[in-house]
Amino acid sequence: MLLYFSINGIAQNISISYELTSKTDSLKTQHYILDVISAKSIFRTQHRKKSDSLLINTGFGLGYNANPNYELYLTKELNHTIFKKHFVSPISRDKFFIKIEENLKWKISSETKVIAGFNCQKAETEYGKRHWIAWFAKNISVPEGPYYFHGLPGLIIQIQDSDGDFIFKAVEIKDLKNNSIYEMEDGKEITWNQHEKLLQDFFNDPYLSLKARGMKAYTDNESGGYKEINYRERTKKMQTMLLKNNNPIELNHKIDYK
Repeated sequence: MLLYFSINGIAQNISISYELTSKTDSLKTQHYILDVISAKSIFRTQHRKKSDSLLINTGFGLGYNANPNYELYLTKELNHTIFKKHFVSPISRDKFFIKIEENLKWKISSETKVIAGFNCQKAETEYGKRHWIAWFAKNISVPEGPYYFHGLPGLIIQIQDSDGDFIFKAVEIKDLKNNSIYEMEDGKEITWNQHEKLLQDFFNDPYLSLKARGMKAYTDNESGGYKEINYRERTKKMQTMLLKNNNPIELNHKIDYK
């Protein structure tokens, strides 16, 4: 793993790239960015960061992934202990967020090892009905990490759950050159129960919001034109995808699709 590090002293504004290897029906690797400005941060996919930047600068973004377990979009305000998990309905594009208030109780071990050239120390915690093992670098005095993980006396370089379903590894650390992290609007606050209902409704009929508005969805007809999609066929494909990828980080909020 090649890790580029260009921070001079204790940087307030940094950007960390994480590689996530996760288990669904197979092993998949995705790339995420954690941008930190002072005590505020955003964790999201590279695609979403670019999309957020375009939305702010041009008003047009790049769309959203239909898999709710893919985005992992989370904002933190560490000074105010405000943590928000964001969700965008991929068809209607309605925006929602959930406030996460679960306290991470870290157990720091004396065990150390070198990861990507950094002397790291081991720590463990529980989150989302999973046991997590982290390795943090005390010489990078940023109490941050991927997704919801935070609060250690140093940057989390690597963290994984005990079953190996999710493995986050830092692959690049660099200075954040500007003072904007291109934060999207919050949308509507919802509870975990409301979130589960939204996803169950989406599973039942992904195109319900379009139908309710009298709108139609089209696709390329392979002849330079467009044709209305086959809703039944698309719904079946969407349901198959959701069932194959139904392994969320928060196992305590896993949806029993039916």
